[in-house]
Amino acid sequence: MSVMALALVLIVFAAGCAGRGSTELGSAMPRTDASVPTKSDLAGMWRGSFGQVMTGDSGLIHGEIESQIKNDGTYTTTWITQLVAGSARAGRLEMSGTVVANGSRVVFNDARSGPRMTLTRDGDTLYGVTIDPATRRVTVAVELQRVTAAPEAP
Repeated sequence: MSVMALALVLIVFAAGCAGRGSTELGSAMPRTDASVPTKSDLAGMWRGSFGQVMTGDSGLIHGEIESQIKNDGTYTTTWITQLVAGSARAGRLEMSGTVVANGSRVVFNDARSGPRMTLTRDGDTLYGVTIDPATRRVTVAVELQRVTAAPEAP
């Protein structure tokens, strides 16, 4: 799925989920407990992309994202921003911290600065809308696919 198509789908998703009294984008989404993931269920390598939503005439922020989740509930995520139209902004941002599963929601808590990213899990896909950690002001749609599961302990 292209970044633009993903952004369009997630704009519609965000518009339907930004409910009154919401403190996070997408927090009005109903919780489903049919499959409650554990930390070890999330363990492995996840890769995907992110793209700015609701861009208007501003530059389009987009790029690739990779997240390694360990069995102990810690993670390291790398955001690689592509060159943004009309600017010299391109870069790499690494974040790490803890990851917590709550129903179909997966919350990434950054150890250094405290921001968190909440994504929804559907099988081997994590997706959602969050604030770009590099700019801390731009809304981006994120989609990650599991690439590998963590190896089983001996």
